[in-house]
Amino acid sequence: MKNEGCIDTDKGMDEIRKQLAALGKLGVKAGVVEGSGSEDGVDIAQYGAYNEYGVPGKKQKWAIPPRPFIRGFVENNSADIKATVERLYKLVSEGKITADTAIKRLGQFAQDGIKRYMKSGDFEPNAESTIKRKGSSRPLFDKGALFNAIRYEIVEGGKK
Repeated sequence: MKNEGCIDTDKGMDEIRKQLAALGKLGVKAGVVEGSGSEDGVDIAQYGAYNEYGVPGKKQKWAIPPRPFIRGFVENNSADIKATVERLYKLVSEGKITADTAIKRLGQFAQDGIKRYMKSGDFEPNAESTIKRKGSSRPLFDKGALFNAIRYEIVEGGKK
């Protein structure tokens, strides 16, 4: 018996399944991305790592205390990060946004959050010698190269 007059309508579920599958294959990295250039002969990504983790002064002519601007953002905003991920997943599962849009929004959220944390985080102050050289006591900011190098990038294959 043929189902004459029946119309099979998925109401967008096939597309939602496709978007959820695509979302599961995407990830985002945020911070100082590779290839951000250099400042005063130091790779900006390396300079970011120096500040994030610190540089002991025993073997160097200078020392940098740890100023975890990336880890600090994550640790201090874990509830907001989780809520953002859940909200974006829900929007994709409801067919309101695509996986691509969701992952870009997540990346922008992380990028903006790290930059906000760099401005407002409670970091060890600059040494007097650094203040004299820079003309500022504000840690993590000199000419703005590190701040401007904070970006996000989308990666395929999920978490990386």
